[in-house]
Amino acid sequence: MYRIPLTGRPLARATSYPACLQQSLGKNCGFRTSSLVSKEYQRQIEKSSPPSPRFSKDKDTHSHTGKHSDIFASKDFPTRQPFPRNKFDLERSTSTRRPVPPPKRNRNLTPSQEFLEERNRALAYAQKLSEKNARLDLEAKRKAAMRLKEKGEAPKPVYTYRSPILVPGDVAELFGADSIQNREVLPGDFVEIRKGGAAICGIYTQNFDQAEGRLQSTSIVQGDQVLSHRTADVVFRIPGYIFRDNVKAKLGQWDITAKPTSPPQGTGNIVSAFADQANLLMGTFYTRFNTLYNRFWHDRKQTTLTTSEAARYVFGKEDNNSNPLTLQELYATHIFLTQDASLTRFIPSVAVRWTGEFTIRRPQEVLLVERVINWVREDDPRVSQFVQKAKELVEGNRRGDRSGWKTTKFTDSDRTLIEFVRQTAINGYSDLFGVPQLAYIPRLLRPLGIYDDIDPRTAFEFLTEIGVWPSWYNMEINRSAISLTSGGVEEQAIVDRIHRLHPESLQQDFDKDMGRLQQESLATNSTNVQDGKASKVQMNSRSPLVLESPMEMYKRDPCDAIRHDFGHQAIYAIDDPSASELDDAFSIEPVPVTTLTPQPSTWVHVHVADPTSILPPFHEMAMLANDRVQTTYLPEGTWPMLPRALTEETLSLKNDGRPKKVMTFSARLQDSDGEILEYKVRPGIVRKVVTLNYDDVDDVIAWDRVQGGRAEGDRVRSSFMTMPDDCALERTYYRSTKGSVSTDDTALVKELNRLQVVAQRHTDARLKKGAFNFSLGRPMIELTPYPVPRVAEEGWHGPIDYSDRTLWQEPQITVRLDPAFASPSRLMVAEYMIMAGRVASMFAQENELPTLFRNQPAPAEKYREAFEQTIRTKTNPRTGILNMVDMLPLRPYIAGAEISTTPLGHWSMGIQDGYCKVTSPLRRYSDMIAHWQMKGALLSKHASSSTSVAALTPPVFSRDTLSPLAGVIRDRERMLGMLEARSVKYWLFEMLRRRLIGGMSTVFDGVILNPTADGYNVISTLLGFQTVVKAEPAVIEASKIGDRVIFEVNNCNPQRPYIGAQHIGKA
Repeated sequence: MYRIPLTGRPLARATSYPACLQQSLGKNCGFRTSSLVSKEYQRQIEKSSPPSPRFSKDKDTHSHTGKHSDIFASKDFPTRQPFPRNKFDLERSTSTRRPVPPPKRNRNLTPSQEFLEERNRALAYAQKLSEKNARLDLEAKRKAAMRLKEKGEAPKPVYTYRSPILVPGDVAELFGADSIQNREVLPGDFVEIRKGGAAICGIYTQNFDQAEGRLQSTSIVQGDQVLSHRTADVVFRIPGYIFRDNVKAKLGQWDITAKPTSPPQGTGNIVSAFADQANLLMGTFYTRFNTLYNRFWHDRKQTTLTTSEAARYVFGKEDNNSNPLTLQELYATHIFLTQDASLTRFIPSVAVRWTGEFTIRRPQEVLLVERVINWVREDDPRVSQFVQKAKELVEGNRRGDRSGWKTTKFTDSDRTLIEFVRQTAINGYSDLFGVPQLAYIPRLLRPLGIYDDIDPRTAFEFLTEIGVWPSWYNMEINRSAISLTSGGVEEQAIVDRIHRLHPESLQQDFDKDMGRLQQESLATNSTNVQDGKASKVQMNSRSPLVLESPMEMYKRDPCDAIRHDFGHQAIYAIDDPSASELDDAFSIEPVPVTTLTPQPSTWVHVHVADPTSILPPFHEMAMLANDRVQTTYLPEGTWPMLPRALTEETLSLKNDGRPKKVMTFSARLQDSDGEILEYKVRPGIVRKVVTLNYDDVDDVIAWDRVQGGRAEGDRVRSSFMTMPDDCALERTYYRSTKGSVSTDDTALVKELNRLQVVAQRHTDARLKKGAFNFSLGRPMIELTPYPVPRVAEEGWHGPIDYSDRTLWQEPQITVRLDPAFASPSRLMVAEYMIMAGRVASMFAQENELPTLFRNQPAPAEKYREAFEQTIRTKTNPRTGILNMVDMLPLRPYIAGAEISTTPLGHWSMGIQDGYCKVTSPLRRYSDMIAHWQMKGALLSKHASSSTSVAALTPPVFSRDTLSPLAGVIRDRERMLGMLEARSVKYWLFEMLRRRLIGGMSTVFDGVILNPTADGYNVISTLLGFQTVVKAEPAVIEASKIGDRVIFEVNNCNPQRPYIGAQHIGKA
């Protein structure tokens, strides 16, 4: 029998399923299960020789291994006998080993319930056997101790139970706020690798992946064997496991510098022992694990749970005073949640390696799977009726005759079967985790007599041919653990309450408010003069920004009294023409040379939209933003963090003639070297917003700081492809024919050039401190119509004819290169945002204010010299760009950015004094947190300066609150980033698929990123997508990084997603 190379976690064949599940499973359709008895008992069971006396007095007991005997079976011991059910079964055992007939099936139980019933009986027997052996052991050891005592020798300690040695604590660093869990997998980590659905444990030795433009990933697994795999195959990790003290005591120190791929001998055994302990825990607590679903879905009303949450519940460690979780307990929980039997209830997120997060399936989905499995196994007539109806729909669709679709109706049972197929199509491509539905889809679709190979792609094709999905349906949104549509009803209810209870919050009269404040200020000052007292210190229990009710909004902005009025000074908001939520703008102000400011300098003011002027930190809308973390931008639409009524109207910095409340981050830059001399953070009011388009500004400022100059900008602008290519562009990323900047407006053109010069001074200061950048180019997608109409996800009443152009339109796809590094105006705006982030960090550190910093650590010490040498000699001193050929060999060693409450600097940006993002509060919750924190500190200072009492107010969010929140925000941002990237890839591949079907050219120029074993990785210079190209050995041997080649895409599956290409020649 095939086994995973991991003791205690075999992949059982169909014959090892309970009788209730064996009928419909294919030859290779197995599932992972836990050990029901310890490793010692496995050896006893598998021995063909008579059992030892301490195992059992009954010579036949060892053969009673039950219906689950295949879990521990081998080719040398194929005998299968049922578990004894009770003491009478044991008494009836004879030396003839007469087989016991299986019990009659209870038809009232679902397959899962029947399986669990048999598993519980097996577990009960294992526990009974363990207790019996423990008593025998205790009796034998006590007798031995008495004999030693009679001889006058000191007896050894007597142990009644020997549990696994558990590694204490340190679980916080797996999924904690300051964890390194969000970095790449590193050498020395304990990892669980998934290959073909099988789970393999090992110690990671190399963290570079050739299929992703990196070296080959390898791990040491059981038997000290080397396993090659992808980094993406790792679904669980314990950072630095091999370097823990208890592990080093057994293995010795691993000199990773001298032997980077060869950890100490015996590493595989340590891994196996740890996995065995976790499996034993999982089996021991299996009954408790089985209550997870009811506890978290029904009792706690949660739709997601993490490995840590589940482990604390199962092992009774939810109390704050409880002992910390052990690593074995955490891994045992992961084992349970990822076994095939659990995947019908829990869905691992795409970022499960970093977050440990699972989506809890709705009870309806769980029952649906079990119901359909029963129908298929029992040949229920509802299945045959659906098959006949679906066959007529598919055949009519292939003939082009959909006349019968309008009269065809789906019954409740039809919708149940459609949802079963839908789940298979969405989840069936998983290379990591099993999909229970895959075993039954062939029996559902093969009777149609239409499809040859039955796989997830067939399921997708079937749904399009019966009118459930259009051919261009993007499944990536459903594959994500994040629900983009959740909270929509709640949001609308909140907006309605705001309109009803606080309409003044959405229609603010700033001048009227300022007049009232001036009168109140005069009265307050008069009272303070008359009631002058000795200085005192007053401790406030909470910030004035915090209100009691989650539905209460500010009757008056708490910061109105400290807002700085920038008058009619022009501020510039530069963005795309299609941008609807303008959340940042900037201006500059030359500083006169005086005795106080003897060096020429310039004030830079970055003005940021201020949603916290109307939203208290714990308002129900703020909590909804907390759940969403950020606005999600996908090619087919936008899912905003805050309601559009706020982000596009009330709070947006659009030029509508009304004053705007802002948070302003100001820095005085020295003209000679661009260093920050002083800074200010203050709420403000701006009255003159000038909105401009990127490309209009590009036409009137310098291009000398763009790598490749204007020629590169023109190349990027002209790099696009549209499908269908004969359609006129209805929606364009670039500006309309009428620009926002007139070259005749000399004053504006001069001011824009001054803004660029000041930004470049700050860029130069960062470059001197080691900042650098590089870009491979990345694709951007535009779809028309936008947003793409939503496709029904449930409740199908009948087939939908998506070819009806009066109701539906196949999206027109335009792919172009991202111009972020090929546009001087975009580089200028980005630099001003960096300045604001530095100012915010300085303010937070000076005021000891907890906030969320964005850090990027420098590379490891052994790689740092190579980096410094490359950056020093290869970076373009004007643009700060490293060429691809110089950068690619070093890219794998660069750590990703992290979120932390500790400022550690940002290495690649050349920032050592800390950096935090604050310029997008309309679309990023972490920026709102920073605004609340800084406002709280400013109000506290103002209260102290305006009265004789020094007011000490705690920050809105304490460090203890922000630390776990940092982990949540980081994980959500990462998952949304993956969803956005996968959606872009889907639409790019869909465009290529259409070109292949239409017989159009799919030949592209590209640049080699790195050679591989059977070809090379390449990036398209036209559209920025990456793929693996197959090539002959001679071509591979002659290829090197940076070579220009021509390749052709010859295969494409957007749903998987997959793309195949072949080498054509050198460019």
